[in-house]
Amino acid sequence: MAELHYGVVQQDGRWIIIGQNLRYGSYKHRSSAVRAARRLARQSIGRAVTLHIQDDAGPILRTQNMPEEA
Repeated sequence: MAELHYGVVQQDGRWIIIGQNLRYGSYKHRSSAVRAARRLARQSIGRAVTLHIQDDAGPILRTQNMPEEA
């Protein structure tokens, strides 16, 4: 099964979740967007999810592999 990739990125001073054909939310704090992305990942039962997190300085530095839910 295909792996999903979500990104938490800053755009116009807000944090959003992006992915293939996905643009979700608008959060003031990166931590809120990361929590929301993790909730989305938990809904992707049976699919591996990788979460890419943008650093405050701009580059995407952190990647987290989310465990697959059974």
